[in-house]
Amino acid sequence: MTNSWTMTRRWAGILIAMMMIAVPASAAIITQNFMRADVTVDGACFTKTAGADDSSTSGFLTFNGGATIQDTSGTVQLIQETMSVRGFAGDRLIYTSAVLFNNDCPTDIEVTFVSENDPADGLAVDPAVVSGLFWDDVDITMYLAANGSPSGIPGVSGDWQAMMSILGGTVTDQIGNVTIPPGTTRRMAVVVDTDDGVDTTAAGTLRWTAQATNP
Repeated sequence: MTNSWTMTRRWAGILIAMMMIAVPASAAIITQNFMRADVTVDGACFTKTAGADDSSTSGFLTFNGGATIQDTSGTVQLIQETMSVRGFAGDRLIYTSAVLFNNDCPTDIEVTFVSENDPADGLAVDPAVVSGLFWDDVDITMYLAANGSPSGIPGVSGDWQAMMSILGGTVTDQIGNVTIPPGTTRRMAVVVDTDDGVDTTAAGTLRWTAQATNP
């Protein structure tokens, strides 16, 4: 009889311990705060339009402000402005008005360039850099004008802020930022250095986000 009572008490202790371990999960207290978001849509206030070089260089640079990509859900179309730029073997080509960055927002915006993949269908199917071997022979640096009437030559002197580059095949983004006051425009410049021995049948692609924040 004593042994039977001892075994029963031992198992009871094990059972109690198991119940104590299980209690926190089964006895959780859940507090719910109910919230709501009313979403409205307005026209974009940070926009890009073609610069003077788009029409003055006989097709050396073209800008398309209406191209689109899909967001991560694969159902929403997002605008992706595209630019086609040409370089020349053995030369440096400087476009001083490739794209215009327009601030129609009510406050200042601070713009920076971030290299990243397209969010197409939620997958990194369109990488930030395509045709890596091509970029061993072509260097590109993008600049934004620091004011509405920049002086000097991008990459040499004057009122130009380097924003992003691919040099020797290595991308460097978020180099700097430029503040654009409301109701004003800043020019983007592109400097293309091309090796004399480049394969003139090759091509490369860069993708980045022009990110605007309130400073």
